[in-house]
Amino acid sequence: MTSGSGVSAEGLSQQEAEDGFYNDTSEFLAELSGGSLHMGYWESPSDPATMAEASRRLTGLMAERIKISPGDRVLDIGCGTGAPAIQLAQATGAVVVGITNSPAQVRLAAEKAREAQVADRVSFRCADAGNLDFAPESFDAVWLFESIMAMPDRLAVLRQAAAVLRPGGRLALTDFLDRAASSGGAQQADAPQYAVLMGKLMPLQDYPLLLEEAGLTPVEISDVSDRTVARTMDCMRQRLADDRESLTRRFGAQVVGQFDNIVQRLEAAGFGYGIVVADRPGQ
Repeated sequence: MTSGSGVSAEGLSQQEAEDGFYNDTSEFLAELSGGSLHMGYWESPSDPATMAEASRRLTGLMAERIKISPGDRVLDIGCGTGAPAIQLAQATGAVVVGITNSPAQVRLAAEKAREAQVADRVSFRCADAGNLDFAPESFDAVWLFESIMAMPDRLAVLRQAAAVLRPGGRLALTDFLDRAASSGGAQQADAPQYAVLMGKLMPLQDYPLLLEEAGLTPVEISDVSDRTVARTMDCMRQRLADDRESLTRRFGAQVVGQFDNIVQRLEAAGFGYGIVVADRPGQ
């Protein structure tokens, strides 16, 4: 997906494209994806859940996996506009720190936390996921909710996450998957705006070794593509069709028009979606 300010222009670095993309389009992306910048989760093809309901369900599933208690500290790496962090804090009583490289996302997330009356337990800041400035072993859990694919080096980020986890702490993430790798036909994004969203895809079977190299012990590695990707793309496409006039008034014709093409290209990429959970050894 691209922004209305020319993020697709040639010559931008990956980081510049990513920063500009999320600064310019976070509100629009959240609008299309039910309030959070991530997929929805449907139990079955007949599941009637809306995009917003399915998105909150996926957040709930991730919250269950990190197994935290009231007062525990959670680091949300790639926090987006804050909806998952806020839902997590409301559901568990945890203290959540969200980081992103987008000042626009920090602003939007902080506003949401104040509106939800959880600003005393949920905070957001700009930070580099590849160079975390938190004390070692200072978090009970870490999650990367549909953000690790945008990181230049997954292993470096996972090592950083492992370092700030207490022994016995848990990490959970979701990632876009290369489901064509086993046949030798990896399908990658072919333009800066798609690279911002999808990054460099990797096959799910590479995760056990990646986690071990980061100093983490795999707990769960699941492909949930069939319950996430197609329905999410359908919902986004339908929203663009049904609410085009109102979306255009709010965000501009250029942004809305570009997203038509972006959704089509994402669907054509044939990517998958996985949930990965790991523990830091020790207690």
